[in-house]
Amino acid sequence: TARVSDEALEIVKGIFRNWERGDFTSVEWADPGISYEVPGPDPEVHGIDEMQRSWLRFLQSYENLRIEAKSFHPAGDTVVVEQTFHGKGRSSGIPLEEIAGAAVFTVRDGKVIRFRGYTNLPDALTDAGIKQDG
Repeated sequence: TARVSDEALEIVKGIFRNWERGDFTSVEWADPGISYEVPGPDPEVHGIDEMQRSWLRFLQSYENLRIEAKSFHPAGDTVVVEQTFHGKGRSSGIPLEEIAGAAVFTVRDGKVIRFRGYTNLPDALTDAGIKQDG
């Protein structure tokens, strides 16, 4: 329904308002039993504590990290976000500006119950069941 989509979109936009400033401290948006999965060595984890541990490992690899939303694609209780990373590798000094990514947020009862990170938008849209042009 449109109402669910609007609520989900507002929650996700709120998350990105913090992330775009480089503030990753809030987990108010996450359901206590959140399912969290991103590309990399960590498999899917469950719960806010495990998500924070996984996220912290990721954050420690970068300096001045910010994540900017390029576009939002709401569909029911799911919002797909095309995102761009800003900052640089802590050990390499390599800027992250060219790294694209996408994320799928699934919202229920005002909280994100599922987060999936992707390296590209088409895979994220497919996961969310959103039809793509082409």
